[in-house]
Amino acid sequence: MAVDPIGLVVLAVLVLLGAPIAAVIIAVSARRYARQLETRLQSLERVVASVRQGPTVPTPQPAPAAPPAPGASAPPPPKPAAPVAPPPAPRPASSPVPAATPARAAEGWRQFEANLGGTWLSRIGALVLVAGIAFFLKYAFDNQWIRPAGRVTLGVLAGALMLLGGERLHRAAYRVPAQAVIAAGIGTLYLSVYAAYAYYALIPQPGAFAFMVLVSATALALALHHDARAVAILANIGAFITPILLRADRDAGIALFTYVAVLDAAMLASAYWRRWHELQALCFVFTQLLYWGWFERWYRAGPAEPQRTVALVAATVFLLLFALVAPIGAAGRRFTLRLDQGAHPTTLLALAAPVAYFVAARAVLYPGHREWLAFLCLVLTAFYAAIARWGTVERTGGAHLALFHWAIAASFLTLTFPVQFTEHGTTIAWSIEGTAIVWGGWRIADRRVRLTGLVVFALAAGGWLKSMAERASHPGTFVLDHPAVIPTAFFVLATAVTASIYGRRATDPALGDERYAAPGFTLASVFAAAVFLQRELVEHPLGFDRGVESVLTTMIWLVAGVLILARAPSDPTRVLAGAAVVVLVLVGLHAMVVDTERWRATAAMMTPVVNLRFASGVAVVLVYALLARAIGRLPRSETQRLRVRAGTLGALAFFLLWHLSAEIVLMPLDVVATELPMARQMGLSVLWTVYAFAAMAAGLRWRQPAMRFGALGLFAVTIIKVVFVDLSQLDAGYRILSFVYTRHGKRILGDPS
Repeated sequence: MAVDPIGLVVLAVLVLLGAPIAAVIIAVSARRYARQLETRLQSLERVVASVRQGPTVPTPQPAPAAPPAPGASAPPPPKPAAPVAPPPAPRPASSPVPAATPARAAEGWRQFEANLGGTWLSRIGALVLVAGIAFFLKYAFDNQWIRPAGRVTLGVLAGALMLLGGERLHRAAYRVPAQAVIAAGIGTLYLSVYAAYAYYALIPQPGAFAFMVLVSATALALALHHDARAVAILANIGAFITPILLRADRDAGIALFTYVAVLDAAMLASAYWRRWHELQALCFVFTQLLYWGWFERWYRAGPAEPQRTVALVAATVFLLLFALVAPIGAAGRRFTLRLDQGAHPTTLLALAAPVAYFVAARAVLYPGHREWLAFLCLVLTAFYAAIARWGTVERTGGAHLALFHWAIAASFLTLTFPVQFTEHGTTIAWSIEGTAIVWGGWRIADRRVRLTGLVVFALAAGGWLKSMAERASHPGTFVLDHPAVIPTAFFVLATAVTASIYGRRATDPALGDERYAAPGFTLASVFAAAVFLQRELVEHPLGFDRGVESVLTTMIWLVAGVLILARAPSDPTRVLAGAAVVVLVLVGLHAMVVDTERWRATAAMMTPVVNLRFASGVAVVLVYALLARAIGRLPRSETQRLRVRAGTLGALAFFLLWHLSAEIVLMPLDVVATELPMARQMGLSVLWTVYAFAAMAAGLRWRQPAMRFGALGLFAVTIIKVVFVDLSQLDAGYRILSFVYTRHGKRILGDPS
């Protein structure tokens, strides 16, 4: 048979590459071993030197007696050389300090050299060796040099010899090269068995599976024996890839998941023993890949009921295996869970295991068996709560472990409600749960539990806002038939109760940033009720025009501002006082601008002054008086209190004048259309004059200089208005007066005609 020259060239290149690398590996390993011996020898020399200097060092008390020692060295004749040497010895003790830097640099350089030659070149050499064997076998197979049975036998023998050679190297203290050779042998065995099954059909699928399992077990045993993390990872990869390489065209879910569960148990036990945390995470990743690969291939296409049981039981077994990794590791002092080290593989595994299980359970049970999924969430809540309780009582994992599992338990409890109920039911459940968690957090004096309750309340607020964003117009009873009335009522009640719980402890120094929780929940309760009523007022078909709707909206938010103001005195943070001021100012501006503009169409049908718009304006003014009184009671200086009171009273007087003026502007007058502006201007002038005199009298009566100055300013503005506006339309004014007299004057004077 002709020999292919290209194949010989490839083979020669591989040999030429492999031989130098192998030589370098052996040389570097030998040099590394020599360096270790040299380091040990130097350490022994230092110990001997310190022992020799022992008699002079332990006598520091008679410091002045040290100089006479050389003179006294005459009696012992053999000792003169020894005492003379110690004086220079302490002197150079200061000089080694700068010399330590080059020594450290040399040591670091040696370490880098050892890692490069002893570790990485060993691994590269193992890969090149496996690749060379693979190319050689392929070349030999392509040229029919060796029959299939001989090829497989040759690969198995080569792998076994590599394992034996690695064992011998390890005994000779060549640890890193030994691991590389063992890894190459394991890879060769995997390739040989796979070729025997997939390419040549020399052995059946069960035999190949059993042989690969044996190879994986052998690799894991060697990894444990040599404490070789890389070999363990290789064994892990080979064991998990075996079902993929030897897959059959039929559903073997039970056998697959049984094999994976046993493999996970063995790998996790090995990782626990050797503290290989990365191996635990790698097992979880491969387990999920196999599970979801089977799920997509067989579950979705197969009959629902038997496959559902297999999928759910397998996911449960995997959860139990991986969820107990962190608690068992903490109990055995192999791992300490810390929330400030979230990137640790075991911490990530403890979080990923419940997430993966819930995703799998939801894919199996939702939406056809949502009640079972909700029950499963409750079971998981109890399971993780038990782990957290165990960690707290036994003190095995510390506070971080308990808190971590309490958070997972609370998350599953929170997930129970959206699984079982609709959106409105979820908001109700979250509101109740948030209140219960906050109350429980105060009962056990745990701030972290209370923060969990705040997170649940945030979810409840999101659900409520989502329900408010939907169009909910309905023809039924106002408010009572609204679809979101019950969740809104529960949310308002829950936030009010939580605000009361925090308010009772407003002076507790342990609150910290939680002191803002009481005013925050108060605002959430009041705003939720006000927003709901406003939306219902706008969307419900009550038949009100825009003017009435606007005024009713003002009244709703005015009541909200009063409720916030009523809670302000008990709030040490002053958040509620500031919120009340902002809300009432906005309400006043809304009543001035929006209500007045939208009332124009309604004013023609209303009685002046005795109407809803003016009543809302008067209510705003009265609330401003309450605001001035409440702000005056705050702990401020006398000057600040007087300024605030004066400003509030000024706003009160301004808003009252505005609403009275608006009544004149909006008042329906029975005059010619061209005379209507002049009539209203004259009415405003009369009103402002009377109001200025009334304000002056009140300022004199109550001794308020600001009120008196305001009255003078208003009177000046009125005079300017009369001169430049009213007198410019004097003829029209006369006609208006004559019209009023001819229409009503005689009746006023008592003329019977």
